[in-house]
Amino acid sequence: MMINSGMLHMAAHVLAKELPKAYRDGMKEADAEEIEEIVNTHAIGAAAAGLAAGWIPGAGGTAALMASAGFVWSMYYRINKKIGIPLSKTVVKSLGAAVLTNLAGTAMALVGGTILATVLSFTGIGNAASSLIMAGLDYAVVLVSGVIYLKLLIRLFKAGNDPSDMSVEDLKSAANHVIQAEDVNQMLQNAKDSYKAAYKSGKITGKESVTLENDDE
Repeated sequence: MMINSGMLHMAAHVLAKELPKAYRDGMKEADAEEIEEIVNTHAIGAAAAGLAAGWIPGAGGTAALMASAGFVWSMYYRINKKIGIPLSKTVVKSLGAAVLTNLAGTAMALVGGTILATVLSFTGIGNAASSLIMAGLDYAVVLVSGVIYLKLLIRLFKAGNDPSDMSVEDLKSAANHVIQAEDVNQMLQNAKDSYKAAYKSGKITGKESVTLENDDE
């Protein structure tokens, strides 16, 4: 199941066009939709985890944020695998955690949603509202993390850099520059609104799942 996202669609197709020759055999422009699907399925799966976490009194906010990390690095790893970028799981875990932390620290919508969901859980009422907040929050965080990563790859390839030749610290720094250049708050808000609309319309059920990558290298 897909939720249409203009920013994801554009980033995936631009990336396909900017791929250096060494990676074009791994991904052709026609396969940009497969990159979109990787991001979308991980974001929707994270939302389902957020729904489950939101029903846990007092633990919804923290659990949802912690759960997002696994979805982010698994998504990054599968994007790399599709394109043919040989980054280890250790590297993508570190990069994914850095992007997630940066988003959490930058976007007031992310922090506010987490606090509100936790408060709602503690009250013993409003658990349905709490779980929907967590679902939208997790979807937004993972989707935007995916878009940021695609934009990072675009920037690196345009500059003639190969991510597989860079240190994890240099990758983190480059990702931070991408985040600083984007209106992350608006990106998160738009993504949360898209999830809420899809959920209320019945396009998604909140029970979708995705099998994540194993921790083993």
